Amino acid sequence: MINRSVESQAREYVYDLKNCASEYGQNTLEGWEFSLVTDVEKTKIEKDYYPTVSAHPEQESLFEMLKLVKGKLMLPLNNAEYGFDVESANHKNVRHLIAFNPKLHR
Repeated sequence: MINRSVESQAREYVYDLKNCASEYGQNTLEGWEFSLVTDVEKTKIEKDYYPTVSAHPEQESLFEMLKLVKGKLMLPLNNAEYGFDVESANHKNVRHLIAFNPKLHR
């Protein structure tokens, strides 16, 4: 498998996210939430909300990808995201970046 840069993964993620939102009649990504989650949390979110858009970059680049995605969408990082680092990701077993709209339940 070819190792893609975090920048290209972030660009592709934003593209997929915008396509998904427009497919479901949303002109903007207003109200969408972004989370760094474990496998179990990802499964729960996917069961509770639809649509979701997730990515599984290398664990060391999760936070960098989140920063790039939020930067491309002109969204600020929240307080919890500022405290995120690779060590806490490894400890908490965080593996995925997932976006969902809490208003759109399954």
